[in-house]
Amino acid sequence: MAFSRLARPLLGLAALACGGCLEYLEPGDLGQFRYLGDYVAEEEFLFPRPVADRNGSIYALMGSPDLAQTEATVGYPAGGGWRGRCAVHQNVDRGLHGWLDTTVDRAWYWSGDAIAEVNGRTSDCRQILSRDPNSQSQLAFKAVIPQVKWTPSRRTMVGLVKAPSDPVPFQVVIDLDIRRYSRFEEFVPRNADNVVSLGVGGDKATDAGFMVIRYEIGGSDTENPDVRVEARFLDANAEVTDIVAVGGLDAFEEDAMTGYMQIGAAGWAAGVLSDGSVLVFDRANANHITDTGPLEPVGVHLWEGTAWVVGMANGRPSIAAVNDQGRLDSPVVWAASERLAASLRTNVVVQDDRFTPIRTLTWANPEPAFGAFPLVVPNAPWAYAIDTSLMMVAGPSYTSGGQTFVSLAAGPVGLSYP
Repeated sequence: MAFSRLARPLLGLAALACGGCLEYLEPGDLGQFRYLGDYVAEEEFLFPRPVADRNGSIYALMGSPDLAQTEATVGYPAGGGWRGRCAVHQNVDRGLHGWLDTTVDRAWYWSGDAIAEVNGRTSDCRQILSRDPNSQSQLAFKAVIPQVKWTPSRRTMVGLVKAPSDPVPFQVVIDLDIRRYSRFEEFVPRNADNVVSLGVGGDKATDAGFMVIRYEIGGSDTENPDVRVEARFLDANAEVTDIVAVGGLDAFEEDAMTGYMQIGAAGWAAGVLSDGSVLVFDRANANHITDTGPLEPVGVHLWEGTAWVVGMANGRPSIAAVNDQGRLDSPVVWAASERLAASLRTNVVVQDDRFTPIRTLTWANPEPAFGAFPLVVPNAPWAYAIDTSLMMVAGPSYTSGGQTFVSLAAGPVGLSYP
């Protein structure tokens, strides 16, 4: 999510004893963390960054790109506890992609081939368009633009959807309120085979989105099909507005991007591929960067109009800006990440408001629940307040019945990018 659209200041504010005034967290500072619960400590089970809606509810999501298992829960404003365990998922061959967007009291995530809506008021969840309203065929969302277009009359999202009998997918506008698609366009060329998405991204400033698509021509009839990879820009009506040929990615499989792609103010979009290379493209050109120097890329974040490739360099969290020429600047140390890591090497106070009376716990040296360093994760941190985001930390662990469990907490952190 772009930080240019600021969320309402919420629990990320740090209250100070100054006559009731509130101040935001400084970069690298920790806010009040809240006990989320105890979860199975599987090595492949990851905990992406939480998100928040405009009512102040926090949504936590657990899963992995490699596991057909997902769980989401809702945390209500301070003292309200956590409720609901949403497990919507479809397709054993695909895992969790991540949160798509939030509005006033809803959040949506994409897991496998399914879109799930989590209700922030009731903590209930439901799958969006699991079947075609007319044929009742099961639908698979092969790609979803990670943003909701929200107007007074409706909330919509753009995706690439396919039923088992469809020769090629359809680009559709999904009406999230009535759970139908209101507009659809067939994928072109219509003789394409094995159409898959390598990655997706959205642009809040224009309501547009983009996908990197791989497909074959003659794939079912020849031993050596014509493999094509393209970056496609789509508008809010699911119509393709620009197509850019991409070279060097023929061998990549579905969901090859480590997280959602991001686009900077200069019009260059970027994504990190599974081999650590970086794809950068605009509406006319594409650049596959295989030599990233000392930087080992993990994902792409967006901050104040700049797309940043984040990762590790020389053993330290580092980031490199995507410049106006579609190249990567030299990486620099990410100070906010290192400061957060230092803040976690102390005793962190965690509030347990799952039950009454509310308890206050002290966790010694908790760790980021996802990634070796705080914030160095594939998907961008979610705007929670000005210069404030959310993260999860892992605290005490224990073994029961031969299974290891870890305690998790979620809370606000101060954020900045060089």
